[in-house]
Amino acid sequence: MRRAVLLMASLAALGCEPPQSAGPTSLEPPAVELAPTTAKGQAAAINLTIGDEKKFDEMLANHKGKVVFVDFWATWCGPCVEYFPHTVATHNKYKTKKDYATIAVSFDLLESEPKVRKFLAEKGANFDNLLSSYDDIGQEVATAFDWSALPEFRLYDRTGKLRYEWTAKPDDLEQRIEELLAENWK
Repeated sequence: MRRAVLLMASLAALGCEPPQSAGPTSLEPPAVELAPTTAKGQAAAINLTIGDEKKFDEMLANHKGKVVFVDFWATWCGPCVEYFPHTVATHNKYKTKKDYATIAVSFDLLESEPKVRKFLAEKGANFDNLLSSYDDIGQEVATAFDWSALPEFRLYDRTGKLRYEWTAKPDDLEQRIEELLAENWK
């Protein structure tokens, strides 16, 4: 319970207000946005998976041997949205290195999947993206993913060990990435 109170207080202090579900009393269906299109009119391909912490662990394990940057975010979190282009830029800078990967985990409600897809496409998030299947922003999801506030950023080494964690903009991210890429891990 204490963690849930701290979570909500942290979200409020950061200007992140979790969405309120329309609930069963809503008579109107949720608005559905069309996926962004490419210049040729084709839907932009975004790798978005819906899953829980086990799916996240699986995604992380799939990148064993790589330094992995993880961005925990939501479209309703102002600081998350503000920082996300930096996540994309960092990914683009390091994606040519075979030893680097990015994973973004959204804590939007499941009904917001079209909005999440559109946001990811607009930002060019062509890396692994996970939308939490918990469909809430309470204690259960915070405990499952072991986070306390959004945005939260993590950097894992090539063995899959969590090495750095930030709950604010990681000003030293590139330095830490270079440090972990330089390590002899075998």
